[in-house]
Amino acid sequence: MGSQVLDRGTAEALDRLAAAVDALLVAGVEPVDAPDASVVVREVEVQARRLASVQVELVSAIDHRGLHRVDGHASAKVLVRHVARLSNTEAARRAGAARAMRDLPAVKEAFAAGRVGCGQVERIARAHANVRVRERLCAQDDALARLAAMSSYVQFDAVLTDWVRRVDEDGTCDRSQRSHDNRDASLVQDFDGSWNLTAGCGSLQGAELHQILGRFVDAEFAIDWDKARIDHGDAATVEHLARTDAQRRFDALFEIFQRAATAQTGQGGSQVVTDIVIDHTTFERHLHRLTGTDPGPVDTRLDPPDHGDGPNAGSGPVGYRCSTLDGHPIDPTEAVANALTGHVRRVVTGADSLVIDLGRRRRLFTGPAQLAVKLASTECYWPGCHVPVSDCQIDHLIAWADHGGGSTNPRNGGPACGGHNRHKQRGYTVHRDPTGQWHTHRPDGTEIK
Repeated sequence: MGSQVLDRGTAEALDRLAAAVDALLVAGVEPVDAPDASVVVREVEVQARRLASVQVELVSAIDHRGLHRVDGHASAKVLVRHVARLSNTEAARRAGAARAMRDLPAVKEAFAAGRVGCGQVERIARAHANVRVRERLCAQDDALARLAAMSSYVQFDAVLTDWVRRVDEDGTCDRSQRSHDNRDASLVQDFDGSWNLTAGCGSLQGAELHQILGRFVDAEFAIDWDKARIDHGDAATVEHLARTDAQRRFDALFEIFQRAATAQTGQGGSQVVTDIVIDHTTFERHLHRLTGTDPGPVDTRLDPPDHGDGPNAGSGPVGYRCSTLDGHPIDPTEAVANALTGHVRRVVTGADSLVIDLGRRRRLFTGPAQLAVKLASTECYWPGCHVPVSDCQIDHLIAWADHGGGSTNPRNGGPACGGHNRHKQRGYTVHRDPTGQWHTHRPDGTEIK
């Protein structure tokens, strides 16, 4: 690099970094097989994370020394955004991460070592920005670093979101109430004759709308797929579908409006039910709050479990859950207050995810055993697959035809998307350990991590 401005040690280190990247680009990163691909992805990701931690530390160093003021920049974020030609979003992400890393040395060390991903750090920074939870978050530094290192982003985001909701009960409730109070919908015609529909609402009503619209979108997709199969047979692909995803979504919404207008309900299908799954402790706690009784201090532990890294890893020991079947968060105050109304079914679970109490509304799924399996997860059990559980198939973990015969009960059932469910016919096996964590093994017996 040869810059006379840089510290000599920094300049030499950057020269070596550039040479190493050049060497990697020359060598290439094309894997020789699938296992090698996993190794290369992990190794490249570790180094990318370490370099990202340097970018964050640079923002912190500039801010600490006030170097941004020399050229009249309002902040270190502005200087970095200008010099590196970053988007405002990326510059803000680095600045937020820099502030969080100052207060979270364990997370900072794990980030610099490549054990924690950029997405997890960004999510931590967003939680750290909430002044109502910052002190308790910093007190969980070690546990937070372990949880971020062992969890996928989807899992970590869900756990940290629920943790913030527990710690900041009043803030979460206030935001949800504001969203509900400010609910609105408008259908406005433009000058060219087209219409624009906009709407906003709270978490519970939004979850119901999402569930209902999703069912109608699935029906529109089925119509297009059936036509494509008629026209193209087994060669049909999504490219042959008559409508785009966006068009099907609107047509589904229009169908809902039409059915409402003509009052033609219950024709050839089951009632759409939004399942709200809430753990027993949270249900009781917010029931007390609604009745004006002090429920006591909230459990703010954030310790990760000492086992596995499967689809449900990182759920923590407290068993908190208040969400739809697919994991969309619901404000617990709304869930408890509205549990017995509308198209919402209350499902209260214990610490082991077994159902304690199930509302008596008409069931969406055929059979309580199938529903019980779906209630214990939010997505496909296959590592890295995030297909929502409502779109998954429920099948035996130990096949009915196997030696000894797999029983048809919730403990021997698991949710898998259609593609991953078929992998069991290729010798892959899946089991759930006593703590509820999923483990998937290749035909040679090695576990997919």
